[in-house]
Amino acid sequence: MSNNGNHEQWLIDFGSRLRIERERLGLTRLALAELAHTEQGYIVQIERGDRSPSLRTFVNLLSALGVSADALIFGDIANSDGKEATLIEDFTGFLSRRSTVEVQSLFEIVRLVTRHRNLENGQIEREDSPQ
Repeated sequence: MSNNGNHEQWLIDFGSRLRIERERLGLTRLALAELAHTEQGYIVQIERGDRSPSLRTFVNLLSALGVSADALIFGDIANSDGKEATLIEDFTGFLSRRSTVEVQSLFEIVRLVTRHRNLENGQIEREDSPQ
């Protein structure tokens, strides 16, 4: 059995979310292409679900639109009031002002708390480690 249908649907959904974000910002395809350092025709193909963007184009699109990868890949995963996105942005800003040692220590604390909560809830533990 082929997963081609699922792959095609993912591309269509991704393209639709890209178009929605572009239109929300009032950008033309040409303007987005210029901001993302690519061609207008490539944007058209991505929005139609005919092509998948390269990693470089994907990153450029995220930057041009000011959205997260999750937003384009999975849709809006933040709470409708935006609190989750704000919290993530605040935490990211907080971490960016810390030394590597502090970030590693904070990561270890979060990992230990998560492990403890998972054990309390009877969940299988997955080992996460900083890269």
